[in-house]
Amino acid sequence: MTTKSLVKTMKSLIKENKGPGFTFKQSEIPKPGKGEVLIRVKLSAICGSDLHIYQWNNWAAGVGIKVPGISGHECVGEVVELGAGVTSFAVGDRVSVETHIPCGECELCLNGNQHICDNLTYFGLHIDGCFAEWALVPEVCLRKVPDFIPEKVAAILEPLGVGVHAAQVGDVQGKKVAVLGAGPIGLYSACASLALGAESVYISDLKQTRLDVASQCGEFKVFNPAETPISSIFNGNNKTDVIIETTGSAQAFNEALPFLKKGGKAVMVGLFPGDVPVNLSSLATKEITLSGISGRMMWETWDLMEQLLLENKLNVLPSITHQFPLEEFEEAFRVALNGEGVKVLLRP
Repeated sequence: MTTKSLVKTMKSLIKENKGPGFTFKQSEIPKPGKGEVLIRVKLSAICGSDLHIYQWNNWAAGVGIKVPGISGHECVGEVVELGAGVTSFAVGDRVSVETHIPCGECELCLNGNQHICDNLTYFGLHIDGCFAEWALVPEVCLRKVPDFIPEKVAAILEPLGVGVHAAQVGDVQGKKVAVLGAGPIGLYSACASLALGAESVYISDLKQTRLDVASQCGEFKVFNPAETPISSIFNGNNKTDVIIETTGSAQAFNEALPFLKKGGKAVMVGLFPGDVPVNLSSLATKEITLSGISGRMMWETWDLMEQLLLENKLNVLPSITHQFPLEEFEEAFRVALNGEGVKVLLRP
């Protein structure tokens, strides 16, 4: 007996038009087509990009979001129905979702870079996502979740993977790392840096509540740059080897850049609202490597992340500060938007 034979509609958050807000309503439960898997969503999580969509800012207006459509892309769920040709999953599997949907045919995909596929589409942006009781997911971007990973952590594997990827690219082992921003991605980048053997990890934020949560997740050197300027921390010969930028703030990045060592690395994760003036001459004369991060390697980052979780090296549960029923989405987004919470979950 399939899910659709039991019930016909589901709770969902719909982006009905190109403007602020979502609508909570009943929508039809989808039927999996070829290469698709229907999952029952157990928990979903609010991402920074979901906040952009909720507010409908310039970024949201420019990325081709499906309207009307169901948002949300971070989740854990259970497989309930398989479409034609699906062989990698079985009914009852616990799964998470890799947001990036690669074409599998372009040069990047064929050379192991599916996460930056030339024809990339996104779960929860270009197709319906997981702010609902059920969701359709392409088999190509579904991931089985090992039993040792707690349910709440399983719901945030997608953003946690961004942090792990950032630390991978930063080559942080034995290095002094400065993470700009203690929101979810910054915090996960800091956690991953510690897990991958960084000598020390500094993390900054303007909100004390976020710094308090960071202190629960690891032995970080936390600071508020409005109260403790970065110049008072890194000065003279005491400079950082790696900067991981997650704020999307030109001011934050430009204040930190002079304190990056010669030969250091700047890993760019945050999305900036516009053009950013940068002293490119200093990058050249100091031989600084500037790297961009988009999501996670498929599936190298996921493999590493699961191994670090198995070894209890990623203490991320304290980052999950709030959980709301899907019906209370407006309060959930309020908490996420004002920085009162770090990672906010929705329960269908």
